[in-house]
Amino acid sequence: MIGVIADAADLRVVAEFFELFKTRWEVYRSGTNYEVVLTSQPGAEGVGQRLTVRYGGRPREADDRPDSFPASADPGGRLVFHEGDSLPLYGESLHWGPQEAPRLVRVQVRDGRTIARVGYDLFTEVRWLLTRGQPIEHAAIPTLELHIELLRRLIADSGASCPEVRPVPEGYRFIAVLTHDVDHPALRLHRCDRTVLGFLTRALLGSLVKVLQGHESGGYLVRNWAAALKLPLVQVGLARDFWRDFPTYLRLERGRPSTFFVLPFANRPGRRRGGARAPRIRGAAYGARDVASELETLQEAGCEIGLHGIDAWCDEAAAREEIQELTGVAKSFRGGVRMHWLYFHEDSPLILERAGAAYDSTIGYNDTIGYRAGTGQVYRPLGATKLLELPLIVMDTALFYPSHLNLTTAEAWKRVEAIVAQAVRFGGCVTVNWHDRSLAPERQWGKFYGDMVRYLEAQGGWFTTAEGAVNWFRKRRETNLHHEVGPPSKIQAIPRASTQN
Repeated sequence: MIGVIADAADLRVVAEFFELFKTRWEVYRSGTNYEVVLTSQPGAEGVGQRLTVRYGGRPREADDRPDSFPASADPGGRLVFHEGDSLPLYGESLHWGPQEAPRLVRVQVRDGRTIARVGYDLFTEVRWLLTRGQPIEHAAIPTLELHIELLRRLIADSGASCPEVRPVPEGYRFIAVLTHDVDHPALRLHRCDRTVLGFLTRALLGSLVKVLQGHESGGYLVRNWAAALKLPLVQVGLARDFWRDFPTYLRLERGRPSTFFVLPFANRPGRRRGGARAPRIRGAAYGARDVASELETLQEAGCEIGLHGIDAWCDEAAAREEIQELTGVAKSFRGGVRMHWLYFHEDSPLILERAGAAYDSTIGYNDTIGYRAGTGQVYRPLGATKLLELPLIVMDTALFYPSHLNLTTAEAWKRVEAIVAQAVRFGGCVTVNWHDRSLAPERQWGKFYGDMVRYLEAQGGWFTTAEGAVNWFRKRRETNLHHEVGPPSKIQAIPRASTQN
C-alpha cells in the first residue's frame, strides 16, 4: 500500500494519477505503516517502511547542498533527461549534480530504508498534462507514462511490492482503436465550392509537385488527374462517386470493429471560442440523415457510430440537440463524441457529460501526432465526474497534409512505428483517425492505412471500437486494489478482453 501525502486541492489529481498507475494507495493516515510513502508536501511527516518518495520543484532545507540548484520550467516545458528518457517538465524543477550532468532524482539508503528525492511536483505536472496538455514540440513523448514509470522503478528498486493492473488486456500488448471522422462522404454533394476547388488544386497541381519532388510515383499522378477529369461526370451522376466509399474501409479492416464519427447537421459551421462564428468551410455539405443507409450497413458489420460534434463542445443545449439527432439515426450510438476540427476547451468535458455523452475522443493534435495529454490511456478529465477521454494519437491529415507535417510515406512510417513502440512499452491505446475520404483521390492514403492496420495487429494490438476501449478502461477503474488481493502474479491484468464490444 502507498500512503500519499498531498495538498487537499490536489486530491482529485492524485486519484486520477492512481487510476492510470493502477496500484494500491490511500491518503496517508497517521499511525499506519506503509511500505511506500509518497509526499508532495514540504515538511510533511511520514516515512515508508521500505521507500519514501519526496516530490517538489523547490529547494528544501535538506536539499541545501553545494551540488543542488533550482531551475524553473519555461511555459512550453523544459526537457530533462532521466534513465535514458527525455522528460518534459512544465512546473518548477530541481536538479542535483554538476550542470553538465544533472540528476533529476537523488536516492539515499538509511537503515535499510530508501529515501528518494524527486526534483519536481508530480501532481502539478499531472494537472498540467490533463488540463493544458503538451505543446507540439513534445508531442512524441508519453510524459505522463514516464512519470508513472519513474515511480514504478523506485518502488521496484526499493524491494517494495507493487501489485498493479496494467493498462492493456491480458494476452495483448496495447489496444488498437480505428476511427474515422466523416467530413465529406460524397463528392456529388459539392458543386463549385471551396471543397471542390481544393480537391482540383491538390489533384492537378499538388500531385505534380509531389511527383517532381520524388515523394510520389507517376501512378499517383495519373490516378489523381483521371479523378479530376471525372469530376463533372460524378456530379451529374454518370460516374461512380469515388468519395462515397465506406465499403473499402470494411474490406481493409477485415472484420476489425471501427468507429465512424458523423456530423449531425449539414451547413452548420458552428462557433469558435468566445462565440464568434467558425469559418464557413467548417460547415459540411451533409448531415447524419443523408448517410443513414451507409450507417446501417456499417453498424451491421459491427462498427460503432459516434457524434462528430459541431457546437457540443461549448453549448450544452447544442450538445443535447446533436446527441438527440444521432440517437435518432444510428442504433449503435451510445454517447461517443469527437469534436469537428478538434474544437475543445477546459469546460467541454462537463458540458458534454451534462448533455449525456459517455466519452470524448477529441484530445489530440491537428498538426502532428502524439500524446497531447502525455498518455495513450483512457482518463477522466478533471472537470468531469463520469465522462472519460480516449486520447487521439495518430491522424492522417497531420501526417500528410502540406500545411501540417507533410511527410513522405517512409517518414510517416517512422513516426507511426515510434508511437507503436511506446504503446508496446506502456500499454494503453493507439487511437487512429483516418478520414472518410482519405482512401480516394486526391489523397490516396488507403495503402498506408491498410498496411498500418496489419502492422498494429502484428505488434500485438487488440482491436476494438472507441466505445469498446473506453468500456475496458471503465472496468479497470472499477477494479478495487485497496484490499488484500493476493500475490502480484494473480492481478497483473483483468480477465482477457473479448473481441466483441
